[in-house]
Amino acid sequence: MRKSSTKAAGGNTAPGCILFFALNFLYSQAALAEQEIIISAGKGLGNALMQRDSISAAKVAGVNYSYLLTSSNNANNSWQWWGQGSYSHIRLEHLNETQQQNIIEIKPVLRWYPHSEPLGGFGEAGVGASYLSQREFGDIQLSTKINFALHFALGYRFSSGHILSLRYSHFSNAYTNIPNPGFDFASINGHFNF
Repeated sequence: MRKSSTKAAGGNTAPGCILFFALNFLYSQAALAEQEIIISAGKGLGNALMQRDSISAAKVAGVNYSYLLTSSNNANNSWQWWGQGSYSHIRLEHLNETQQQNIIEIKPVLRWYPHSEPLGGFGEAGVGASYLSQREFGDIQLSTKINFALHFALGYRFSSGHILSLRYSHFSNAYTNIPNPGFDFASINGHFNF
């Protein structure tokens, strides 16, 4: 008596099914998550806050992508954790020369609304890593191109979901290397929610 064997045309289909369902789950979660594109414009700051020298004549433009990781609401507060990646371009006329700086950042961001729902005014803080294309910019000489990125922001979320915010950003190596003059700028940001 001959044993019959039956095989699926494509071989073992279990890994394919698992991969299909995993990708489908991840895609559906991404489709449900809140996301933002943030357009920024601003200028460099003087030496009044954290940086040692002034880049107040510098002009800043940037674009960020933010993805809502998690949120929690209670009767008095709403908290949100975002993952954020950004690119900024800075220009400065210094000693009759145009200097340019490109900054790439990645960081988690905590946003707090003093209401039970994420609407109205909020405060925000983020800390992460950044890469600056130039170690020298204006009178500032950084010791490293890899730096910490820190920002604080105040903003307002409209009922449409779009946001307007004012942000202070600081870049430095946190004294992991010397010198550590720091690098600061302020920006106004339009957040477009999707």
